Amino acid sequence: MVNTEGEEEGPSPEDGPKTQELREALLKSVEVARAGQREKSPIDPPARLKQILAFKKFSGRALEQVREIVEADDEFRERTAASAAEGEIGRIGWLWLTRPDGWRQECRQLASVAEQESEQAAHAQRRQGQQQRLQRAEASRQKADAQRDRATRERDEARLQAAQARTEAHRAEDKAAQLAAELEQARAALDSAQTSLTQSQRTRRRLDEKLKKAQTHNEQLKKDLKGARSRHEEEINSLTNKLADVERRLAVAEKAGFEAQPEPAPGTDSGPEPPTKRLPVPMPKGLLNDTPEAVEYLLHSVPEVVVLIDGYNVTFKKWPEMTLREQRRRFLRNVEELSSRYPCSEFVVVFDGSVTDYDYIATTPRSVGVSVQFTPSQETADDRIIALCSGYPLRRPLVVVSEDNDVRERARGQGANLVHPRKLLTVMGLEVEDPDGWSMFGHR
Repeated sequence: MVNTEGEEEGPSPEDGPKTQELREALLKSVEVARAGQREKSPIDPPARLKQILAFKKFSGRALEQVREIVEADDEFRERTAASAAEGEIGRIGWLWLTRPDGWRQECRQLASVAEQESEQAAHAQRRQGQQQRLQRAEASRQKADAQRDRATRERDEARLQAAQARTEAHRAEDKAAQLAAELEQARAALDSAQTSLTQSQRTRRRLDEKLKKAQTHNEQLKKDLKGARSRHEEEINSLTNKLADVERRLAVAEKAGFEAQPEPAPGTDSGPEPPTKRLPVPMPKGLLNDTPEAVEYLLHSVPEVVVLIDGYNVTFKKWPEMTLREQRRRFLRNVEELSSRYPCSEFVVVFDGSVTDYDYIATTPRSVGVSVQFTPSQETADDRIIALCSGYPLRRPLVVVSEDNDVRERARGQGANLVHPRKLLTVMGLEVEDPDGWSMFGHR
């Protein structure tokens, strides 16, 4: 701008280039000020510039302050211009520092050209961006079309596969139904075979038990026959001696002229009278009554012994927490096992209650030598056991298993051997703890 006297006025920010266009020139002035302070003879920068030399970064507001300071100090501006090259700070920045004639107009022209170039570049960039967006949109459309076509093909394939899968599923269901029917038939055949096998096994066990008992009985008969033969031979020898003595005496009497008095005819002796009272089986020397060893002796060594058992009196000692049905089931299995070990013994188990209440007991076959009885509501198992004692012949040894004192006293009066339930369980191999702290297999 030229004043009325024809001279250019001082720089005016409003007429000059924009601060942003002078950025490199302004940063160069800051660099020159810092370099002046580092000289051997430091050159002081403008006072106001000292305050912002420590800035690491210069914002737009800071650059405005640097511009105001440089524009207000021509000497510092010229010093900066002397240190700057046009290629370093740009044409506009160099013109602003050097201020040749017509520099403002050239700056405006350069700014206009730069603005036009910037607009053209922005327009080209926008156009390029639009083209790129169009290209991306077209690529997206093509990709979407391809995906749609692929999805259509996959849908058609999936429908075809689903139809095939349904067909296969129907076939599989038909096959499964056929296999299920065959399996049911096989299970029925297996159940029938198992039932037949179980019955055969039971029959075989019963026959084996009968065979064992028969063999044992046969051996006993052989022993008895051998003993009887020995006794008969002794009797025959005795009778032969008696007959010879009688004949001798008759001959003497005839010689003496006396009639002989007849001797009792051989074989007219009625023998020992039948027993009138049953007595307990005596224990061998060193063996105590009512012990596991005594129980085994009675079962093994005493022929035709009858064991009368108060069922619940025993089961509650071993399985008090179980149901009555389960107690009976377990105990009877052990009784049957015990009967198989001692086939010469007879076991009678008496339970309180009606047999019609217990289909398991009523329908389950018992082993040979084991019978189960249930008492009606008006009769107790204790009374039934005492009644059974009275019903057996006096020659049959009896063993009563109960801990009830009244039953034991009454059974003792019937001549029965007494066994505590724990002793019987011990013989069965079932450990039961004694309330005094002893187990039946030793102290705990």
